[in-house]
Amino acid sequence: MMPTTPQQRHIRLAIKKGNEIIADFKQHSTGKLNLWVSITDLSQKYNITVEAQGRINPGITTAIVGQLPFSEFKYQDFVEVVMALQKEWDIPVLTHAFPKDKLFSLRQKYGSKIIRDDIARKS
Repeated sequence: MMPTTPQQRHIRLAIKKGNEIIADFKQHSTGKLNLWVSITDLSQKYNITVEAQGRINPGITTAIVGQLPFSEFKYQDFVEVVMALQKEWDIPVLTHAFPKDKLFSLRQKYGSKIIRDDIARKS
């Protein structure tokens, strides 16, 4: 068995915390869940949010699942966290303002039923 690197521990911790937040959110919300993800250059963070569209009351409720700093997480680490959460909860991932090349790559790998785009940037 290979030793765990500090980066692998960061990724596993982000997945564990994300699963805890989603479980709590799901318990206290109604409606279908989605992951909503964005890359924010201004704050230098990868953002992961869970949202639920209410079945009984109209509207959308959200909870922040994680804000992963660029300084600690590479893009591929972010994708690993998001896709682990997606797989655990079997929910679609909505991307917001993703660079077109990254969005295209994710859709090629995981499919358009899982990776959905809100707004795509040129690059």
